[in-house]
Amino acid sequence: MREMFRGVSVSSLFIAVVFLVSISVWPVAAQEQEPEEAQENQLEDWERAELQGLVQTVGASLRGELTQDEKPFTFKPHFLKGADGMTYVPFTVTLDSDQISESAVAMYLFVTVHQDPSSAPVQPEENSEELPEVPQVPPAVFEDAYFIGVSDQRTAGDQIELSRAFTAAGGEYDVYVAVSDSLGGPLSEDQDASVVLMLKEQVVVPNLWTPELQTSTVLIANLIEPLTAPLSPVEQVQQPYTLGTTKIIPKHDRSFGKQDELSLIMLVYNPQLTSDQKPDLTIEYNFHQRTDDGEEFFNKTNPQQFNAQTLPPGFDVALGHQIVAGQAVPLSLFPAGEYRLEITISDNEAGTNLVRDVNFTVLET
Repeated sequence: MREMFRGVSVSSLFIAVVFLVSISVWPVAAQEQEPEEAQENQLEDWERAELQGLVQTVGASLRGELTQDEKPFTFKPHFLKGADGMTYVPFTVTLDSDQISESAVAMYLFVTVHQDPSSAPVQPEENSEELPEVPQVPPAVFEDAYFIGVSDQRTAGDQIELSRAFTAAGGEYDVYVAVSDSLGGPLSEDQDASVVLMLKEQVVVPNLWTPELQTSTVLIANLIEPLTAPLSPVEQVQQPYTLGTTKIIPKHDRSFGKQDELSLIMLVYNPQLTSDQKPDLTIEYNFHQRTDDGEEFFNKTNPQQFNAQTLPPGFDVALGHQIVAGQAVPLSLFPAGEYRLEITISDNEAGTNLVRDVNFTVLET
């Protein structure tokens, strides 16, 4: 798990780009992970020692022995429909380059059901003969650990992005991510253990398995690369934004130059089917520019239609085929400023609709 991934650029199109694919995102349950036990025979002593430091830090936070005064890095999750009632949650943590000095990092992920701080054990008053309650570590919904290579060609101001994923049913969770330099070998006598950076983030995971019309997170892509075959399970862990045979490298900031494209992908779930067992969807994309006086309509693209006339003859929801809508819009004609893309998904058969917003900035250069 020490390789980062690369890709190629998205083709330039001003009209909508539509992907119709069969995508399987296979979640791995927490009880199947047990990273330290599963990898015990593969890990060297120094690797187990590095991970132990991360596990101990997260454990101290779970027991209330550590508090998070500030966030040492950012955490950005995305949500897609997984398998067997689960939601697939690829995420990216972003660190400043000066926080990592080595060419690899160790990362530990622990996900548990959200704990209300008010439900913490009440400790007895001072001088009380009552014994204090021992804090219990909540069970993991998902748990894993990784060693990830990072570029050593970094300069001040660069950012390091680390992407992995977990699966969970719809609900509210506490996500703990601990990261440290990986020294690549045992500590020497004159070396100190790496500093552990830990983030606790409260995450609400949507339930995408309800009967109502829903969508994945709108993914903004830096790069998209078609693959000739699905990834192996190990490769999928390393490249969590790969969906079927489409590898996506996401863009996490929303600032673009005029030479850039706004490239997005979104999966649509649970459309009501017509009598011929086909969906009947219309997706509209309207761009609004934000000004000092408020917001005004700027432009739009042609609506996308997904129905018996436009879908391939063999399209079948029962076979796992999914609707993946997307656009790659050049921004050369957009004046510099703040924008909101309003995406309206209408289920014409059910008479319902959803709206998704994407906020972005176009820079002068």
